Amino acid sequence: MNLFLEIAYYLGWAVLLTVTLCGFWRVIAGPTTLDRMVGFDAVTIAVTALVAIFSIHAGTSEYMELIIVMTALGFFTTVAYCYYLSQPKQRSGEDFNQEDGK
Repeated sequence: MNLFLEIAYYLGWAVLLTVTLCGFWRVIAGPTTLDRMVGFDAVTIAVTALVAIFSIHAGTSEYMELIIVMTALGFFTTVAYCYYLSQPKQRSGEDFNQEDGK
């Protein structure tokens, strides 16, 4: 393999590992739920890219199924969580925004 590709490979790993660590920090530190979701998305994207870079470097396409599954799980997790957050909050079976006694 040529020197430029080796440098790009290791530089890509370094950058993506840094992004993964920053994403984990955002998931742990918060402070809001949406910050944690952004951190989770960053980790999912970075790990998927790491697997893709490894697959390219190894010269195999055997990891494509893993890449597709990881991408789909990250996407559907984000969509489901955003759907959950968009639902109105409920208190004892009633709409949270309704006033008591009416």
